[in-house]
Amino acid sequence: MMLDTGNSNIICDLDDRGVATITLSRAQKRNALSLAMWIAIGELFDKLSDESSVRCVILTGAGGHFSAGADISEFSVVRADAKAGQEYDRLNDAATAAIRNCRKPVVAAVSGVAVGGGLGLAMACDLRVGDSSIRMGIPAGRLGLVYSILDSTLLVERLGLTRAKEVLLTGTIFGLTDAVRLGLVDRVAEPEALSGARALAGEIALNAPLSLIGNKAILNAVADGSAPSRQAELNELIAQAFDSRDYREGQAAFAEKRAPRFTGA
Repeated sequence: MMLDTGNSNIICDLDDRGVATITLSRAQKRNALSLAMWIAIGELFDKLSDESSVRCVILTGAGGHFSAGADISEFSVVRADAKAGQEYDRLNDAATAAIRNCRKPVVAAVSGVAVGGGLGLAMACDLRVGDSSIRMGIPAGRLGLVYSILDSTLLVERLGLTRAKEVLLTGTIFGLTDAVRLGLVDRVAEPEALSGARALAGEIALNAPLSLIGNKAILNAVADGSAPSRQAELNELIAQAFDSRDYREGQAAFAEKRAPRFTGA
């Protein structure tokens, strides 16, 4: 089933497992992201976060590439000065945060180029599947840019400080071997990443929806240091799972040695 994304360069398909696949579809520019695309990505992930039929999300790119990052050709208009640049960065961060904070697990299927803002999108996802065609890096220093606080935070969360510095301070574009070494890729799939991402998303989607939501929320809160101040909210997620029909179904399925049939309630 196709879902409305509000942007012709972004396609979203929902399958019968509850896996939504979002495809950045601007192959002629290696899926470089226009400002309109950044806005649409944020709005789409906010929507999928609250969509009960969605259990897991895949983010990928068309034409053999994930994303070449922000569309620099429009910078003279949309980032012409400090004021415009700050507004652009706000919208960029909103899209990145919508992925990171999406209540549903998000898997990036990375082939070809994933650089700059494209790599930032991949880092916002929960897991990344890559293949031998990948070229990943952040050439911000070569463009005279300082990477955003949010993107830098995610880079350190995913890689650790020293490896994040290697990526950001060198501006190197890494192939698969170094991407795995650095932690830019969590799983390798051949012949292409999307098939591996679909298998991983299907594995995730088999689990109870309330468990997926609660476990992701708690892990993110632990990672960003907000868990102590959000204890009441996070404990409520634990209580909701205990009180759910899916919890009872999980116990029954275990006792009866069958696959559980979770409904998200």
